[in-house]
Amino acid sequence: MTAICKADYYYGALLSALVNGGLAPALFEKENESRQIYTVTTNKDDYIIYAKYHTTPSGSEDFTWSFTFSDNEIQEIINVHENHSDKTLIFAFICGQKQVSDNNQIIAIVRWDEFVACVDVNKQQFRGTPRLSVKVVKGSPRFRIYGSKRADLLDGKDNTIRIERNRLREL
Repeated sequence: MTAICKADYYYGALLSALVNGGLAPALFEKENESRQIYTVTTNKDDYIIYAKYHTTPSGSEDFTWSFTFSDNEIQEIINVHENHSDKTLIFAFICGQKQVSDNNQIIAIVRWDEFVACVDVNKQQFRGTPRLSVKVVKGSPRFRIYGSKRADLLDGKDNTIRIERNRLREL
């Protein structure tokens, strides 16, 4: 008998969203519970989806999920990007909460250029642990992302990258 892990629920949510959108994902590599890598082919492109989940946001009205990356994960991301240049690498950040409801679970799809704008994969501007944060501002049609390479505020002004909420439909 196979045990069901907490991670299975969150990665299952991503797979459900992909399948409900008419896509047929395939598991590319499963090495540990901290992340999953899938391949998806659509009529637009071939994708590799690097997925991570987090269930403890900060904030009480505008929630923020911070995803950290170990040195091994950063190297793995670089290797996937370099060794599979025939596919588009995107990231699926599954943002959950311990108390599940329909309106507090999101999936943020982040493109490679947005990821490297937020996370210094080459460690040239090293500022602690590599991190990407996803912020949901109540009433906003877009998510906001920032990270260890890109501050959320710069000189008191919003410095986040704003991304569409429904990017899964664009695949």
